[in-house]
Amino acid sequence: ASSSDRPGTQKQLASRATMSPQGARNRALVGAASLAVGGKLLSEVSSTFACGPRALARASPPSALQHSKVAANFASATTINLAGMSVGATMALGVVVAAAGRSQRSRVAARVVRGAPSLLQVLEQKKLLSFAEGQKLLSAAESAGLGIQTVEQLGLLKFAEKNKLLTTAENLVTNPSTPFTLLIASLFLGGAAFTLATVEQVDFLNWVLVGALGAPALVLAIAALVIFGLTSGTIKNRNFSRLEKVTTYSPIGNLGSFQQTEGFRDSTLLQTLEDRGILSFIEENRLLTLAGSLVNKPLTLTQSLGVLSTVEGLKILSTVESTAADNWGPFNISSAGLVLAPLALALLILNPFGLGLPLALALGLPALALIAVGIGISAFSPPQPTK
Repeated sequence: ASSSDRPGTQKQLASRATMSPQGARNRALVGAASLAVGGKLLSEVSSTFACGPRALARASPPSALQHSKVAANFASATTINLAGMSVGATMALGVVVAAAGRSQRSRVAARVVRGAPSLLQVLEQKKLLSFAEGQKLLSAAESAGLGIQTVEQLGLLKFAEKNKLLTTAENLVTNPSTPFTLLIASLFLGGAAFTLATVEQVDFLNWVLVGALGAPALVLAIAALVIFGLTSGTIKNRNFSRLEKVTTYSPIGNLGSFQQTEGFRDSTLLQTLEDRGILSFIEENRLLTLAGSLVNKPLTLTQSLGVLSTVEGLKILSTVESTAADNWGPFNISSAGLVLAPLALALLILNPFGLGLPLALALGLPALALIAVGIGISAFSPPQPTK
């Protein structure tokens, strides 16, 4: 069940689950334009050219005087074949965009497959953070003009949150069946494209279909290999389940009845960022732009200080994710500080052996740090389920 603890929850969830009419029209126009362009090119070119490499291969060997003409015909046929495949790939893209626009209307909140690791755990176990740091990708991005504030300026944070791109990517990557499913789809489309490319008579229409089927097949095959290499050998090494109570109303009889059920639900940190609207909050308040104005080249500084490798080595991201998902995780951290704080205050007042101040600081500073960390992690706790 989707969850949120802010006012107007059901209205917000309803707006997330349905795409705006303007967005639907934009996607429909893109899909229709792609199909129209492909159909126009198909009708214009196929009426003029209807030959392919096989037709040229079956022709009689050219004489010396006809050699240049045959070469020109072959080049023209090759160009038309490539154009056909391009038209087919464009039409396939239009169909995908149009289908994505319709499917977004019925988008529902998805969750990580039971027992699968989160995307943050995959990044830590595959050491991708230290890889990015070692290859100096952050400084290279800033040198190319892509700063930390770029995602805000382009509106990517709100866009990702509205369309659930983070959770969609996480569910797709961490699902163990994803590489196999993509590979099967790639083999099916690739086999169909190969069949059309090797028929006896290959004309422009055949090459359009080859492009329409072959391009998605290639993309799916590459995606299957990348995802398999990214997730192979990874495990769920930290729990991010949360015990929740959901109250439901059943219209039974004249008055109906309320029922309360309990159950564990996996909630990753990326899901919480979207559910709580944290990405929109960051973009609306220009926090990344503020950080970029306070620090010169923050991404390069992060890279030079070794922050990514330190976070990865200490498994800070997965620890925060697990603690935030735990019902009592943030409180357990703050409670340790709440125990130390009175002791520090007592030492400061009693001043035993004249060492009250240093002893109070030795206990008080860690106590304040623990309280602050607990409060901070609680901001990333999953929202309460909808009642």
